[in-house]
Amino acid sequence: MRSGLSFALPLLLVGCVTPRSMTLGMMAAPVGRGTEVGVFSGVGYSAQTGPVVTTTNVAGEQSNQQTQNRAFSIPAFEANVQKGFNDHVALNFHVSPAGVQPGLKWTVNRSRVAHFAILPAIAFGYGSVATSDFVAQPTGAQSEINPRATTSFTFLGGLKLLVSHQSGFYAGVGYDFVFNRSNSSSAPNANADRTDVITQTSTHQLMGAVGFSIALGQVSLRPEIAFAVNPALSQTISSRVGAASTGDQTLSGGFSWAILPGFTIAVATPPTKAGTDEEEDERPTKREDEEEDDDDERPKKKGPARKKTSDDDDDTPRRRRSADDDTDD
Repeated sequence: MRSGLSFALPLLLVGCVTPRSMTLGMMAAPVGRGTEVGVFSGVGYSAQTGPVVTTTNVAGEQSNQQTQNRAFSIPAFEANVQKGFNDHVALNFHVSPAGVQPGLKWTVNRSRVAHFAILPAIAFGYGSVATSDFVAQPTGAQSEINPRATTSFTFLGGLKLLVSHQSGFYAGVGYDFVFNRSNSSSAPNANADRTDVITQTSTHQLMGAVGFSIALGQVSLRPEIAFAVNPALSQTISSRVGAASTGDQTLSGGFSWAILPGFTIAVATPPTKAGTDEEEDERPTKREDEEEDDDDERPKKKGPARKKTSDDDDDTPRRRRSADDDTDD
């Protein structure tokens, strides 16, 4: 058997369990004008029960079929990167089995005790894997049989609410709408008609996570646990052989859930609070302060003195004589 891609196992699981994204490594506290990179590693377990499929045989008898899938992985990985613009807004990128998920984190308050943030985000993911068997003939020639291929496209969009406390405790809850389209194709041999089974799944996902951040300088160790629940699934299954369609089925029901315990290691650049540069520019220098103090202590200049004229000198003895005459009287 030959695999088309090295990550065949995760993609095979994609066709069984709907991809999802968790609130792992996400804190409400701002990073200022800095960057934080976090990588989650842990244990992943998920289970999915598909909708009930009703079939009717030639005799007219009906039977119900329901598929159950489970996925277990050690280690399970997710990553989160955020680039802060100021103490309120940061660009967030989350990487998960659902794909690359860009979002905008807005810390709605400024506090030394606790922070609250909202994070709207969308995600796009694509994967493909191909397998086939080669049979060697006695003559040495090889022939390919049972070629199989699976492709998957995922779209996800939703909103997360985050809270973090100065003690290190943090938590998050969120909602996502998830759409996944997978196409599984196979053929007995290269000359046979190819059979395609296209499954389109849409679901609503509720998630949550709790953790505790231990700061070690610019590095933070965050043990945490995340969980998600999909209360209902809606599926449309289309089948065709070659160019001929064999029918469509619209199904609803079933559910899925997942849990991921583990820890995140985050590395952040030295924080730079927004507005620091502006405050330094507007702050007066020491020399300017001294000059202002000197100006305040310096006595104010009086107006120009009135220059004496000759008339003023002539009037002075007259005023004195007038005063002497009044005294004699």
